[in-house]
Amino acid sequence: MKIINKYYNLNKINKKIVLISDLHYYDKNDIKLFDRVLNRIYSINPDYICIPGDITDISNAYDEDYFIDWLKRLSSKYKTIITLGNHEYYIDKSKRNFGLNIKLLKKIENIYNVYLLRQDSIMLDNINFIGLDLGIDYYFNENKCEIDINKYIKKDYNNVLLCHSPVDINNILGKCDIDLVLCGHMHGGVVPRILRPLFKTKGIISPTKKLFPKYAYGLKKVNNTSVITSSGIRIISHVNKFYFLKDLFSAEIVIIDA
Repeated sequence: MKIINKYYNLNKINKKIVLISDLHYYDKNDIKLFDRVLNRIYSINPDYICIPGDITDISNAYDEDYFIDWLKRLSSKYKTIITLGNHEYYIDKSKRNFGLNIKLLKKIENIYNVYLLRQDSIMLDNINFIGLDLGIDYYFNENKCEIDINKYIKKDYNNVLLCHSPVDINNILGKCDIDLVLCGHMHGGVVPRILRPLFKTKGIISPTKKLFPKYAYGLKKVNNTSVITSSGIRIISHVNKFYFLKDLFSAEIVIIDA
């Protein structure tokens, strides 16, 4: 699978952030791709790594110690901020059952330089990172978020929000003073890499099977807030019946000179 870099220059925070979304770790066979991603990140040398959800493909991922080891190697060099998506709740490929793998999440929380945020925030240097876990009901219902993020915002500081889905981002933000929002979930609208210039920020299909979503990828502005949505590392996940088409898509590393 090809790995591409996508650059954004915002000139707000004076820090370099790497955004990698939708890892969809399934088993140890993914580590080969993840190591290529890791080597690319080493060459970029950012200040922070942000992973806004779907770190695993199913909650009970196989060979989880391989993934933990990879996260340790990533965070040994860079402060890594993570929040959860919808796939962390899936127990099996059927997606009929859901529940968090608390054992795995505890292992992740105990890794040096890793900050797993779920309705929480952490001050790192002059940046207030906020992690929003939308919960499984959000994805099965109307994509309406009732969480008030105002209480996590630090006035007079730079605020960066990690939120897995951008679908309801206008409602989530409201009139909040957020500098930057980092999202994934949309898988770039499942647009093959050769068609991406034609579609720009639009997609072919959304995760909820809606055709031609208007915003599936890239940068958009919500009032004074920059919202960046990554296509992700895995455009088609292991539990998708079209997984055999995975090589039509590129893994994406987003580099933000924030």
